[in-house]
Amino acid sequence: MRPQKILYPFALIYGTVAAVRRWLYRCGLRKAYRAPILTIGVGNLSVGGTGKSPHVECLVRLLSEHYKIATLSRGYKRKTKGFVLANDIDPQQLSAEMIGDEPLQFYTKFPHIKVAVDEKRKDGIQQLLQRFPDLQCIILDDCYQHLQVKPNLSILITEYQNPYAKDYPLPAGRLREFRSAARYADIVIVSKCPADMTEAQCSEMAQFYQQLFFTTMHYGELVALNECGKQHQLTPQTEVVLLTAIAHPEPMVKYLSEKFKIIHHYRFADHHYFSVEEIAEIQKTFFSEKNQNRILVTTEKDSMRLIHSSFINQFDTIPLFSQPIEPYFLFQEKDFPSLFPMMEK
Repeated sequence: MRPQKILYPFALIYGTVAAVRRWLYRCGLRKAYRAPILTIGVGNLSVGGTGKSPHVECLVRLLSEHYKIATLSRGYKRKTKGFVLANDIDPQQLSAEMIGDEPLQFYTKFPHIKVAVDEKRKDGIQQLLQRFPDLQCIILDDCYQHLQVKPNLSILITEYQNPYAKDYPLPAGRLREFRSAARYADIVIVSKCPADMTEAQCSEMAQFYQQLFFTTMHYGELVALNECGKQHQLTPQTEVVLLTAIAHPEPMVKYLSEKFKIIHHYRFADHHYFSVEEIAEIQKTFFSEKNQNRILVTTEKDSMRLIHSSFINQFDTIPLFSQPIEPYFLFQEKDFPSLFPMMEK
């Protein structure tokens, strides 16, 4: 959908301010910090929904066997300030309010790596290097507009259905900068592609990008998050109450509706913190009928704001599941690891 023309002037102003800011760093009038070890930046031009977090996890899986790595995020919507290392905190006390839901997800799935947050990425990098001098690689999450740090390798994620090349800056569209800012990425990954996408369709998009890769999202088996869920037997007749607080839940809705019967979908804004009233409403819907074959499903990211909160005990009698997703490379899956030389040693 094309934006209303009345918003074009505001988009031009927004994009121009972002472009001038980037130009100041490009010409050296503002200094960008470059770390003494390998840093990989992962980000996007749009305001969300590209599948950035699963791709960060993909990098962790790919690199952690070859590098001593850490992830560094700003910790969006956390209630703390400055540098926080998840590994320093008792897992029983750790919460999304301390480090943000996405870093908490990284730490929960990869406790063997260092997971840190700091709104000032330069400070965060220096803190990590001071504390862990043997680190070899830091993955910078959501840093494409954080120009104070210059990563060695910059990866831009754009969504297949909503590519940046057909979008506009805020408020006319969803871009944080003009689409021309994409040329400063070393790699572009087109995410959420159809699994049956052809190479001909890929070549149609190649005109927009530099080194280009395509990924599709693979949905894994539902993961039980509590004892009630572990004891529940899933069948095609299972009814699902779905809870999402992500930018674009439509692909997940489509996938689950092909396997189960979705009776209600609670959809909130991205990174939403659930209130007592909202949790009570979800419980009311779940128990509206005494169906023993009914479950509550949420995303991995959203589960971080449930299982690590005071709400979790309220789900003791509700089978609670999360839906894992993982990106799979199409066509050039063997070329991507070759971008990291140490993996060949």
